[in-house]
Amino acid sequence: MHARTPDAGPGTPPRPGPGGTHAGLEQAGGRPGTTPPVPGRWSAYGRSVLASALFPVALAAFLVFLTVQVVADAGPLIPFDEAVRDGVRDLAAASGLGWLDEPMHLLADLGGPVPGGVALVAAYAYACLRTPDRATRLRLAGVAAASVAVVSAIVIGGKTAIDRAGPSGGEITGDEWGFFPSGHTATSAVCFGAAALVLGTVLSPTARRLACAGTSLLCALVGLALLWCDYHWMGDVLASWTLCGIVLWTAARVLPSGGRADRAARSAEPVD
Repeated sequence: MHARTPDAGPGTPPRPGPGGTHAGLEQAGGRPGTTPPVPGRWSAYGRSVLASALFPVALAAFLVFLTVQVVADAGPLIPFDEAVRDGVRDLAAASGLGWLDEPMHLLADLGGPVPGGVALVAAYAYACLRTPDRATRLRLAGVAAASVAVVSAIVIGGKTAIDRAGPSGGEITGDEWGFFPSGHTATSAVCFGAAALVLGTVLSPTARRLACAGTSLLCALVGLALLWCDYHWMGDVLASWTLCGIVLWTAARVLPSGGRADRAARSAEPVD
């Protein structure tokens, strides 16, 4: 004869369910007893290394997809480029939008090497002020310089080898480079993006997210300005964004994790 378990009274805590104590808490209306990372949090992003690694692979495949069509001058990208060019031209010529020309040209100029270089150097200088460790400083400098060098080499090589004409037409002369991929788009994306990554090593999580969001918006505006000013095809801009996405994804995994350099700086401060 088996002894019966007394019924739980009003003040008896809930018994663990089949999943253990956490499951019992969940049945009692408490916080779901899932093991970390809890779904929906930022930490859930790191649960699958394979899912993260697929991101640069997908970008690389898309870059190849774009490049093959530009080289062959055939495929869905070509009529898409023409449709975007004509649509932007019509929008730019629309009544009441002439005031956008000057700010759009100013935004396009942000894709030059000077604005991007100044932003990257300033970000590195600020990170160095918050990073006492010399090895970390060298690491930040090396990753930033390597990112810019890789993107520059690929962009220049692509422009020279592919020799694509711009949206305004005309042949590429011997002393000119082609338009694919976009140099201004690549310069702004890799310089501003690397600056945000370097700053992210010493910023708080909230500030780091704001820096990344602001940088993404700025780079998107630069790309839009290049289309508005009729400097590049949409495919040129997409190719540079894709290339820089691969390089910056790699750089983010080589740099110290966010806040590590700042924590090291605070730990090195003397205690009164």
